[in-house]
Amino acid sequence: MSYYTEALSLFKEQYHKRHNQVTLKHEQINEEKSTYKIVATEIKPGNEPTLLLHNKPTNQVIILVHGLSDSPYYVSAIAEHFFELGANVIIPLLPAHGLVHPDKPMEDARMDAKWREEMDAMVVIATLIGSVISLGGFSAGGALCYNKILRDPVMITGGLFLFAAAIDVGLIGELGQIKFISSIAKIADGEIEGHGMDPYKYPKLPLFSALELGQIINQNEELSKRKRIHTPVFAAHAIDDKTAKLSAVRKLVRKHAHHGILYVLSNDMAHAELPLQKDVELDTNYEEGKPAHANPDFGLMMNSCISFYKKHVLKLSDAIV
Repeated sequence: MSYYTEALSLFKEQYHKRHNQVTLKHEQINEEKSTYKIVATEIKPGNEPTLLLHNKPTNQVIILVHGLSDSPYYVSAIAEHFFELGANVIIPLLPAHGLVHPDKPMEDARMDAKWREEMDAMVVIATLIGSVISLGGFSAGGALCYNKILRDPVMITGGLFLFAAAIDVGLIGELGQIKFISSIAKIADGEIEGHGMDPYKYPKLPLFSALELGQIINQNEELSKRKRIHTPVFAAHAIDDKTAKLSAVRKLVRKHAHHGILYVLSNDMAHAELPLQKDVELDTNYEEGKPAHANPDFGLMMNSCISFYKKHVLKLSDAIV
């Protein structure tokens, strides 16, 4: 694993900046595969940032980013499909997420900037473990992946994979409005609890963090004006999604991508269910939060996703030495 030493060191250092006494925990899956997780007392068990690495060099790497208020678990089933196809996988933990005590971090006025910085750091790590870099994200994670491509398109040589992505157009327009509403939002949120019945997400979505996501969405809207990205785009979205607008994702695929496909699911599923292969096992010690059920069409969705990946990304890696 000597060829991954620098990547592992940078991955650990990224979280050492935010958390005390971090440990990089290694698990050998078999002779060909390994898992590395960042463990810290401040991070809830099961919410750890994770690397899935093949024990020999591979051209392919994908960064998969979770959504607002949840954690790497929400993209873990998706990650396994890419990992099985030979890609190394990076699953970051976004700042202010997956914490035992998230109240203060969730009120950080630089949260949107820190999310962008996290994406930048993960792409640097990706360059050390693969030459064809793809991005994929659920909900807010999808918005951040799109944002990275709009800001730095040359670095992303693979594909963009969106799952119930939050690509809604401008939530807040004026900077003055943002400052005013943000101050009110902090008060309205009260104390943010880290634990709820779903062990992989916060029991309540903080309004302030949603406004920070609004900053990302607004920037995406501005950066994408009269532009089409060359990155091939696969987007999966539920027609009944009441959280992230299907119309915004359709607009991205049709008007802002040179090549893309929109896979629409229509089985009355909730926003948080789309990336889940199985029901979340609930923590009965808590009453707050909502149970998250599996996407009944997860297998069909991923079959389409992987077919797209094979056709539009793997062929790129074949041409790279």
